[in-house]
Amino acid sequence: MPEETDSDSLDSPDSTAGKAPEQTSPGSAKKRAFKSRLISTVILIGILLAVFCFSKDWLFAVLSGILSIGSLIEYFRLFPIRGFRRFRWHTYVVSVTYLVLLSSPFWGFDFVWLIELEGLAVATLLTWIILERLRFPLEGSRTLDEIAVTVFGFIYCVLLLAFIPKLLMLPLENTAGESSTHFYLIYLVAVTKLTDVGAYIVGSLTGRHKMVPHVSPGKTWQGFCGAIIFAISGSFVIYFTLGDQIPLLTPFHAVVVAILLAFVAVLGDLAESIIKRSVEVKDSGQIMPGIGGFLDLIDSLIFTAPLFYLYLLILS
Repeated sequence: MPEETDSDSLDSPDSTAGKAPEQTSPGSAKKRAFKSRLISTVILIGILLAVFCFSKDWLFAVLSGILSIGSLIEYFRLFPIRGFRRFRWHTYVVSVTYLVLLSSPFWGFDFVWLIELEGLAVATLLTWIILERLRFPLEGSRTLDEIAVTVFGFIYCVLLLAFIPKLLMLPLENTAGESSTHFYLIYLVAVTKLTDVGAYIVGSLTGRHKMVPHVSPGKTWQGFCGAIIFAISGSFVIYFTLGDQIPLLTPFHAVVVAILLAFVAVLGDLAESIIKRSVEVKDSGQIMPGIGGFLDLIDSLIFTAPLFYLYLLILS
């Protein structure tokens, strides 16, 4: 969520003589931020709808993989000390290999050992890092910090978002007995993003009471309530629109799932704030104006995808 900033422009004495200094009102700054975010959101929805029209699992997997790798690249760029980026290429190689193998069923391959793929990926990355670290002198506790930062980045940006292609592998059907996993994915993305929109709009207009100001000064309890309201409203709209395509979600589940997704979506936003505040960085990237980078785009999906996958796994 973009935070308000005050910037004073300093002109030369001659140019400012007899003139009142120009100031940008907070209202106009909010309008520009909202306009940029709205345009970016429309573009993202267009991309998602284009992929959805083709209804190809591999397209969703490719899009998810691009978001994962893009987020991972941004994650390592957050760290100003080169040592914390020492093993980034190792992580890229393991990540791409993991995502390709994970999506192999979409290409006509189905390996039984893929069930243990997450554990194998973490074990491979950690073993490779340890072997590589033997080449350099130890640097006290920072050596362990470098390893922890690398493994955390892999789990945070890749393993958690990988629940999106895993969701597409669930045997989900509509009332006619046809595969309807794409519609469940649309539900997940829509409710998650409506949570972000609700928190932003309500928080910007009525936000007064800070949630956790030491982590994210811009997050308020009013925005949190807006996130839940928008999530529930969007959940019911999608339920009544796509009811036959998502039969596992009854009206009761539409409320429960919306509340759960809204809660963890806000938690995901705060998780990214913890990372950025810890490394003293304001923005993770500028890929989408008004939204930010890849990490800003998927910070909530990183947490909602595993939860929704587990929920559907239990119901199915």
